[in-house]
This record gives sequence, C-alpha cells and structure tokens, in this order.
Amino acid sequence: MAKARQPLTDEEREQRRAEQRELVVASIEQLRTSDGWQAYLKARAQFRSYSWRNVLLILHQHPTAERVAGFNAWLKLGCHVTKRPDDVPEGRWAIHIWARCAPSQKRLKAWREAGGDPDQRPKPTYKLVSVWAQDQVAELPPPAKPVPITAPIEEITGNSHEYLFAAVISLAGQIGYTVSVCETGRAEGTCNRQTRQIKVADRLSPNARLAAGIHELAHALVGADEDAPKLTYAQEELVVESIAWSCAQTVGLNTSANSIPYLTSWAEQASLEVLEQTAALTGRRPTHRERAARRPSSRRAECRARR
Repeated sequence: MAKARQPLTDEEREQRRAEQRELVVASIEQLRTSDGWQAYLKARAQFRSYSWRNVLLILHQHPTAERVAGFNAWLKLGCHVTKRPDDVPEGRWAIHIWARCAPSQKRLKAWREAGGDPDQRPKPTYKLVSVWAQDQVAELPPPAKPVPITAPIEEITGNSHEYLFAAVISLAGQIGYTVSVCETGRAEGTCNRQTRQIKVADRLSPNARLAAGIHELAHALVGADEDAPKLTYAQEELVVESIAWSCAQTVGLNTSANSIPYLTSWAEQASLEVLEQTAALTGRRPTHRERAARRPSSRRAECRARR
C-alpha cells in the first residue's frame, strides 16, 4: 500500500513557491539573447495549445523539446518514458509545467449547500505537473504503432502551400479587409488600416505570398484587438512577424531566412519587461490564423497527432 503523502509545512510551501518563481523568471530571462527569442518562437509553433508561460518553462528546462506529453499520454501514442540518465540529477528528468485544476466536487458541493452565490463559486487552481519531451521517450515494441510527431518543413519558395492563401483572404474578409496581389514597390506586403486593404507583392512565389499575407493579416488583427496594449512600430513588427513565423511553421513552411534576422536584432535590445509583454501577446494572437490555415479540406499539413 502506498504511503500517504505528508502535507507540506508553511516553510516548505513558501520554498516551493520561491523555486517556481525563480524558474519562471529564468525562463523569461532567456529571451534576452537572439538565440533565446528564436528558440521561443520555434517552441511557440510546436506548442500551440500551451500558454506562453508554459512555452517558456518548457524551453528553459528542455530546449530540445518539440512535443511534450504526460506519462500516460505517451503510452497512448505508442511510446514510453525512458529511464533517467545517471548524469541527470534526481527530480530533473521530468519537465514541469502549469496545469489547470477544476474545483473538486467536495468544494462545489459545499458551495452549493452554502447557497450557490455565483460570486463565491470555487475557482480553478493551478499546479505544476510532470511532462516529458519526444527525446525522452522511446517507441514501444509491436504491436504498438507509435504516432509520427514531426512535420515536414518547406523552404519559402515554390507553391506547396498556395492553397492556404484562400484562408488568409477569408479571415481578412471576416474583419472587413480586402486582400489583393499586386505591385507593392520594395515592400513584400502592406496593411492599410484606414482603407482596410492588405496588399501582397505579386513578384513573390506563392509560398512567400502566404508568409507575407499572414504577416499583414497579423497587423490587421492586432489593430482590431481592443485588449492589445499600445505598441511602438518596432514592438508591433516584432509581434506580427513572430506570429507569421509561428503560423508558417505550424503548416510546415519555413520562413526563417526572412523572419529571424529582424526579430533577433530587435529582441537583443529589448528590456525584460517588454519581452515578457511581447511574448504574451505573440502567444495570444496566432490562434485565429492557425485555425484558418488548417481550415481548407486539403489538409496536407496535418502531420501531428492531436494531444
């Protein structure tokens, strides 16, 4: 019979909270380097369903992570967590992220018996849980059939993702914008919030048009976001290009050659507070674009199994 877990003392709880705060701060501090920001964007593309805080926690604890899951979830995917290597300290093999915990039935029952005041309804809590990355697991032997977990990456040439441009036009139309492919001068694309027009350079390849279209659509959506903080020009460029890079990675289109140089040059000069705010906004905005990009019936980019 398993031993009952001893409750933590107040001192132990405070020590654990302090360690958790230090972990979060360290993960955010990592964004100060250009490599750190590029790694965050890559992780953001891999972990679309995670909060930006959890993305940073994963990146800080296990930079090579491309996908994470719990112990039982990996088993369902046909894999098992491998044994902790001897050179890894005890307690450091697992990756710790925040998980939402719904109110217990006991708390809900007590709330209902007390009158069920909506303002007093028990709120969800959060706790750190253990997950493991793809390079911390191994495939189970037959008859198990491991699920493929990596997506193909395309260069920003050719027309392999041309069919997704229709989704960009559709989403732009939902917020009152028109999209046209035409002469744009030296720019690869423009977004005019006054005339609500998005223009994409006709000289670009179909794949490059998609990347530019996502970038300009991100400008339109950030401008329409009433909850978004007021951004400087450089901050907005950082946000929208981060979004474009992440969305392109999601559908298997590599735009690193265009995106990373500008992102890294600005991120190296940003304060920790600005980077934290920008990372939060970047993590919040891609959802609509990613959903739209995956909407067409031809889903050739659907390579990852759902969590």
